Amino acid sequence: MDQYPLPNDETEIYRHIVESARDYAIFAMDLDGAIVTWSAGAENLFGYSSAEIVGQNSAILFTFEDQLAGTLLKEIRLALAAGRAGDNRWHVRKDGGSFWASGLMMPLRNDAGEIYGLMKIVRDRTQTLHQDEALRASEERLQLILKSAIDYAIFAFDRDGLIISWNTGACRIFGYEEDEILKRDARILFVEEDRDGGALEREMEAALKRGRAENERFHLRKDGSTFWGSGLTMPLRAQRAGYLKVLRDDTERHFADEHQQIMLREMSHRVKNSLALVAAMLAMQARSAGREEVCRALRDAEARVGTIAEVHDQLWRQPHIETVDLADFLSSLCLRLQQSASSHGLSVDADPCMIDADRAIQIALLVNELVTNAFKHAYPDAAGAVTVSARSIGAEIRLEVADDGKGLPPELSASGNEGKSLGMKIVGALVQQLKAEMHIENRHPGTGFVIRLPREG
Repeated sequence: MDQYPLPNDETEIYRHIVESARDYAIFAMDLDGAIVTWSAGAENLFGYSSAEIVGQNSAILFTFEDQLAGTLLKEIRLALAAGRAGDNRWHVRKDGGSFWASGLMMPLRNDAGEIYGLMKIVRDRTQTLHQDEALRASEERLQLILKSAIDYAIFAFDRDGLIISWNTGACRIFGYEEDEILKRDARILFVEEDRDGGALEREMEAALKRGRAENERFHLRKDGSTFWGSGLTMPLRAQRAGYLKVLRDDTERHFADEHQQIMLREMSHRVKNSLALVAAMLAMQARSAGREEVCRALRDAEARVGTIAEVHDQLWRQPHIETVDLADFLSSLCLRLQQSASSHGLSVDADPCMIDADRAIQIALLVNELVTNAFKHAYPDAAGAVTVSARSIGAEIRLEVADDGKGLPPELSASGNEGKSLGMKIVGALVQQLKAEMHIENRHPGTGFVIRLPREG
């Protein structure tokens, strides 16, 4: 970069400073307001050349309303009396257009300290004005929305939990008026158990970590009554750091959901009891059957009905009836199967995987058939081990039932519904219902049934 020597004349340096300030209008005037100097920035901002404006009264730069109000004279008096006069107002360009400007007027003094004129610096702040107006309009709209949202409690609290804003909906839901609740600890809105357990602190931590914290719990009203609130807590990124909480009274829905869960559990429990009765009737019929093949068929039917009953019993004990964890589900099922065939060994290795209840029933029946078939056909004359495994691979589940026995007999063909065995026909039908694929592997020793099925139907 080329370097040039500073001028020896200090006056020349000052002139260069003024002329270089293109974003600022800098001009001097006498004590009556007549313009005597005019910078390049002033020409750029107001549109007048130096030849056009020098000698004219600076009132020409003010709006007609300010001229009538004597605004220039008031500025001059204030600058002379106080040493400076700042202002924010509209100014007028040569072409008649106006702009919002921030201005500062100061007296000019000679070496003896005597005032001989005034200097004014003006900057165009129109864009800032529009931004401020847009922000103010946005804040006004937000305040209107907050006041109109009477079905939602919307309030903010700082990092210490002190409430800093409170809308009309919060007044209606919690019972506190705005002047009663501001600057109070938001923990008073929580029931004692959640308050002592640090529920608010956990919400703030989760909101900071993930950007939002959804929560459902009982809250406390001013009158001491409670309601079930569904809420969302979000961090505020403004200068006044804190959190915003939006909450709705969902008490009616909460109790409706609870009632529905109770009804579903009661229905499932009744189904399980009815199936247990059917299984008992089949067992009784099997004991009285004269022919061995009829007795065996009835006992197989009893086992299948018992499996369905066991599935329903496990389902109604789950926290959520609609879904079940496959790992826990298979472990419970295989424990029952192990108890019914104590001479054999049965192990389970399954990944945690949530599936819907309908598919759980189908998978249970499938595993029941394959395990009981292994007990009967892989080890007809001795005890042996059967393994059940389930792997969650993406959107797919790989289910396997394997043994180390003598292999699959001819009547249990791999053709599913075409085989002579009723058990294999049931297996084939269940595989089809699950939209799965099954492969039977002769492993020498033993047999492996490998089923791949989508996690969702």
